[in-house]
Amino acid sequence: MLKFSGSNWFAKPHSRKKTNGTKPQQASVSFADPEVPEVPPRTHRRKGRSAATSPLQQRHQPQFQQQVSWASDTSTVTESLGGDSLFSRQSSFRQSVASSASRRPPQPLSRRARKIMADTEKEEAVNLQVEFEWVLHEEVHSVLKQLHAILVECAHRFPVPLYGNEGKKQDKFILTAAPEQLKCVVTLTGDSITHADINFKVQRQQQQTQRTTITQDYPWKIQQVQDAANHLQQAINHIDNVDGSYHFKTSDEVLHILGNILGALQRGRTSLVVPRKKPIDELMKSRNMKALSPNLPEDLAISFYIQSHKLIFVAYQLTNFQGTMKFDSCQAECSVPWLNEVLVLFTVALQLCQQLKDKFKASELFQENLPRSIKISITIPLWIRVVEHC
Repeated sequence: MLKFSGSNWFAKPHSRKKTNGTKPQQASVSFADPEVPEVPPRTHRRKGRSAATSPLQQRHQPQFQQQVSWASDTSTVTESLGGDSLFSRQSSFRQSVASSASRRPPQPLSRRARKIMADTEKEEAVNLQVEFEWVLHEEVHSVLKQLHAILVECAHRFPVPLYGNEGKKQDKFILTAAPEQLKCVVTLTGDSITHADINFKVQRQQQQTQRTTITQDYPWKIQQVQDAANHLQQAINHIDNVDGSYHFKTSDEVLHILGNILGALQRGRTSLVVPRKKPIDELMKSRNMKALSPNLPEDLAISFYIQSHKLIFVAYQLTNFQGTMKFDSCQAECSVPWLNEVLVLFTVALQLCQQLKDKFKASELFQENLPRSIKISITIPLWIRVVEHC
């Protein structure tokens, strides 16, 4: 701060007059420069050493500090204006270093970490192999026994001679379609309709009712029931061929047996759920149509089939429209109790067999994905494998 002292030079001109022997008044005027922070020139600071400041710079340092901060990828840079920490190009350099560090690939695991991971994989492989051996030697026979009991119970539900079943059960059903379009009283014995009283109205002549019967001398055979029974018998035979004391050696043996059982069960269930419908011309020429008493006209046909747990009766009427053969149909259905029970047992057996098959498939997939160094062969005794990996 600069100070000037002396006469009042800034007074008006008429005030500067001589005094009579008296000492003129002294006026003290001082001027102070505004406090502007002086920013010292940029200097590159060496790492580990602070930049030296002169006493004059320390004196004129401002009493306030303004902080400027921003966030980079990994850190926040803060600089003080007017202090000894100046804004420099080091901040951008740090940002580039931090961003490049984040793009670096991960450091490889240490030898100790790799050894721990390898030991863990070996231990897991041994534990899974122990579980696989238990499933192979214990659970397979247990599941086969359960399957055998379920399938024998299913065979006893069939109304045909099957695996000790007496068969030839008789059930009587009434099938109707409103309003009095069709009515059929059926006696189902085994896989055949031994008696039926059929009445239905013709579409083109609603006042005319066609009547025919099925007699015991010429029963109407439902092939679906016999097909399902044959496939069920095959599944039971596949289980009976496995000795209860047989020691399975590989998963391929088990998968082969399970595949045969699953195939037979699926075919048996499908034969009941998805009927094989015959074409009209084939149906009219079938042996069952010729066994009706009395015979129906050439443009009429009937059919019996099973779909899921229902017995369905359909009456067809053929018409020739401008040289094109068309047919109209009406149908009636009823629920058959033993069919519902058979389908439930088929489904339970399929699920149980599929679960066991999935366990072996999962074990094979794990064995294929094992590293070569710890891959375990199923044919080697278990205790040798445990010793090798301990």
